[in-house]
Amino acid sequence: MKAKIELPYEEPPHRIRVRYCETDRMGIAHHGSYVAWFEDARTEWLRRMGKTYRQMEDEGNLLQVVAFEARYQRPVDYDDEILIRIRVAERSKVALVLEYEVRRVDSQVVATLGRTKLACVGRDGKLRRLPKELA
Repeated sequence: MKAKIELPYEEPPHRIRVRYCETDRMGIAHHGSYVAWFEDARTEWLRRMGKTYRQMEDEGNLLQVVAFEARYQRPVDYDDEILIRIRVAERSKVALVLEYEVRRVDSQVVATLGRTKLACVGRDGKLRRLPKELA
């Protein structure tokens, strides 16, 4: 059974400056850039939870992205600084749903809301229990 969790976003937020290579010809952040930004924020969130992703992999626990969603509300442009907040939205024995909030530093306006579902699998690809740091 999934546990629905209503927690505030974790602090501190992850800070990123939009690079030129992450934009389209109009200077607006390309939608594909959010995949890497969410991963970057998630990796640092895991580190704050007490274990690096590398350590988890070395222990045989891989977090496989099985769903990704982003709702773009306002553009993010080249050289903007953004803050990415992250929180646990749902948790089961083998999976985790994380929510992301992207805000522009200058205006504090929410630019994007996102979600990823991560399943814990072993190197054999079979589902495993989430590590204790995430359970």
